[in-house]
Amino acid sequence: MLVRWVIRRVFRDVPTWIKVVGVVAILAYVGWYNFLRMPTGGSLVGHKYIERPIYSYWVNDNWGGNGGVTCCWSFSGDTAEVVWIYGRTVEEFERGDEQERHSVTLPMPKRTREDRYLHVYFLPDNRVELEWSPSLGSPLEGELEQEYSQDD
Repeated sequence: MLVRWVIRRVFRDVPTWIKVVGVVAILAYVGWYNFLRMPTGGSLVGHKYIERPIYSYWVNDNWGGNGGVTCCWSFSGDTAEVVWIYGRTVEEFERGDEQERHSVTLPMPKRTREDRYLHVYFLPDNRVELEWSPSLGSPLEGELEQEYSQDD
């Protein structure tokens, strides 16, 4: 009751056309934000087509773990910096071998409004490919399975 009274007092001298423009502007913003804006959030899904284990990886500083799916990251920009560290055996660790760290900057793949998962493919010769998809299913699985045998 008090809220209605305050709103009426504040807006009683505002012309109707300004009220209408204000409401239309708010509705347009809400519509754009919820239905037309390209999403920036997503999850990382790691796939490896190499024999060496991936200890950890990042895409634009978003951690991808060492396999599986990590969630709720923000992706923006036209490029993606992928950084990864290979796992070490017990013998390598005990010898004090340094971690083998690599990085590559790639163009961010095209994305649709439905895409929620950024798939990161680790390939032989320290190559990496990225692809968006709306589901957890690998969009490049058929193509890469023919070329490489998956080692998980």
